[in-house]
Amino acid sequence: MPISNAAALRADDLKQLFAVYGDFYQLNLGGEPLSCRVVLELVAHARVPLLVNRLAELQPDLLVVMMNPGSSKPIDAGYVPRVVGTEGAGARPERVLTRPDTTQYQVMRVMAARGWGHARVLNLSDLRQAKSLLWRQQVAQLASVPGGEKHSLFCAARQEERHRIMGPTGAIPVLLGWGRDEEMRPLAQQCLRALQGWPVMGVPTDEEGIFYAHPSPMLQKAKDRWLEEILLRLQKWG
Repeated sequence: MPISNAAALRADDLKQLFAVYGDFYQLNLGGEPLSCRVVLELVAHARVPLLVNRLAELQPDLLVVMMNPGSSKPIDAGYVPRVVGTEGAGARPERVLTRPDTTQYQVMRVMAARGWGHARVLNLSDLRQAKSLLWRQQVAQLASVPGGEKHSLFCAARQEERHRIMGPTGAIPVLLGWGRDEEMRPLAQQCLRALQGWPVMGVPTDEEGIFYAHPSPMLQKAKDRWLEEILLRLQKWG
């Protein structure tokens, strides 16, 4: 699909093409449980298996890494996520229908332009917190808690789980879009170390290659520029 056609796709168009499934959990390390999401699947309706939890077994066409899940939540308001401790969230994957947002619509436009049917979205931090200040506070508090580093899929302790979620090293491209918040530097650096051997791409915002532009900036022109830049980079990739 031409870039201009992909950019013109509206939310209703994209929802006709793709379904959204998340894997939510509560992280309990001894204090108040924290709301988290480990994975988000953007998948063409025709590729959704009858047993949706089997999405976890499928190799996607694209991996995406963002900052955190923000306000992402299941469509079913009565859904109660499982409680997870130090064992990690990936031991019992559970996919449920999830409300999409503007960021995910941008990724769907990339998928539509490339003819892809499945993207898997990961995050520097699993913590579901829409307010950046509160998210930073949670991350800082977890730093002093045994096992607190496990809010990030990219920590060393979750290596086995991460490999299971991502699949064979280097098999597919990884799109980076976690933004430019300096407070994320340690998590971004940790992620980049874990992604060695993977073809990573994004729109860098610094000379070090630590920070990458968010897919859905406020201005529509900026959204369109991001989409065009990513599709050109993917075209060069193959």
